[in-house]
Amino acid sequence: MFAKRFKTSLLPLFAGFLLLFHLVLAGPAAASAETANKSNELTAPSIKSGTILHAWNWSFNTLKHNMKDIHDAGYTAIQTSPINQVKEGNQGDKSMSNWYWLYHPTSYQIGNRYLGTEQEFKEMCAAAEEYGIKVIVDAVINHTTSDYAAISNEVKSIPNWTHGNTQIKNWSDRWDVTQNSLLGLYDWNTQNTQVQSYLKRFLERALNDGADGFRFDAAKHIELPDDGSYGSQFWPNITNTSAEFQYGEILQDSASRDAAYANYMDVTASNYGHSIRSALKNRNLGVSNISHYASDVSADKLVTWVESHDTYANDDEESTWMSDDDIRLGWAVIASRSGSTPLFFSRPEGGGNGVRFPGKSQIGDRGSALFEDQAITAVNRFHNVMAGQHEELSNPNGNNQIFMNQRGSHGVVLANAGSSSVSINTATKLPDGRYDNKAGAGSFQVNDGKLTGTINARSVAVLYPDDIEIRCNTFFQ
Repeated sequence: MFAKRFKTSLLPLFAGFLLLFHLVLAGPAAASAETANKSNELTAPSIKSGTILHAWNWSFNTLKHNMKDIHDAGYTAIQTSPINQVKEGNQGDKSMSNWYWLYHPTSYQIGNRYLGTEQEFKEMCAAAEEYGIKVIVDAVINHTTSDYAAISNEVKSIPNWTHGNTQIKNWSDRWDVTQNSLLGLYDWNTQNTQVQSYLKRFLERALNDGADGFRFDAAKHIELPDDGSYGSQFWPNITNTSAEFQYGEILQDSASRDAAYANYMDVTASNYGHSIRSALKNRNLGVSNISHYASDVSADKLVTWVESHDTYANDDEESTWMSDDDIRLGWAVIASRSGSTPLFFSRPEGGGNGVRFPGKSQIGDRGSALFEDQAITAVNRFHNVMAGQHEELSNPNGNNQIFMNQRGSHGVVLANAGSSSVSINTATKLPDGRYDNKAGAGSFQVNDGKLTGTINARSVAVLYPDDIEIRCNTFFQ
């Protein structure tokens, strides 16, 4: 008996030695492949079908060191701040209030004082790939810095490279909006094929370094092919790369031409973001107010957000007032929906509640921990798992403070914008059973097509059966 027990107890140890021997022989490449295979199981299969973390002002090294947390929080992609050389304004001070210097390009070599070197960018992209995370670069290709002396000779050596810096006066006039200067920044002569080639080489270099896509800053300020006598082939040319995902910042107004830009890239649903923020401020999540994307572009070509870096950093009244609770509630609405690609903006540490830059972090640092909050993470995972399931938005029992999104018979997200807990008793297609709230405390019950339970004040509930096929559930838990 003793001999038999002894031999049996050695089997796990022997198996462990065999595994170790295999990994030693296979080398680090095999270990990395195994890590990557595991990591992909937490994210959506594509950028378009997942959620994006806008890692605003995070340095390349900060991103690299936080990649596992980003992955575990269920994001499929990260969006960086601009990666090219920029003017170092205010003596290079990295206070968050100096964020805008990252939108003052001086050349399109990769690397800058604020985010890091090109080598560090490559290393960050490699870390992202290991965890199955895609990288979107914020590409500022509409303009350079307003400081002419700071612009590099490689830019100035391009003949007829700029439209100049005469500022836009009539925001309803397409010629003025696309051919004149935004805020006195030198406007690229985007009709110039040499300019197009120069900027495209930058994009291709970023892709070669490991990027997967682009956010085109101020995209509506660059003409389309059918913009009359000043139209150009800029966008057909620039977007013809190996990028997996590309979207343009098209802030909607009478001159924005969203649908036309959507022929070349996804576009931002800025008016929808305003609708969401208004609903949050009024604590009214009535479906009639927040179901329409406020765009002629189909949902699968839209990037949505609760707030963007512009609404946060440029206007105290637009989104800085929101609390973390507001962000959670808004994210539950937009990221539980089908079709669009939601973008989560990472605020500076301590920001919100009326304070933009509390001084707790500087450019290069990680933002607030809200990006990996339990409720935000639960909604991200819900978004990934529910791909392809029809959405059904409602306000249970006619209560406009309660938002409900039912995705087929697979899952439900609830959000309570009110100041009191609410008892839910509403029809559902979920199978009978008990559902623990993956976004926080409490559980709900389904019996004979009725969902019952209590959702706490200013909170989110995410419900779906545990036996739904979730990518690498064991690894996540």
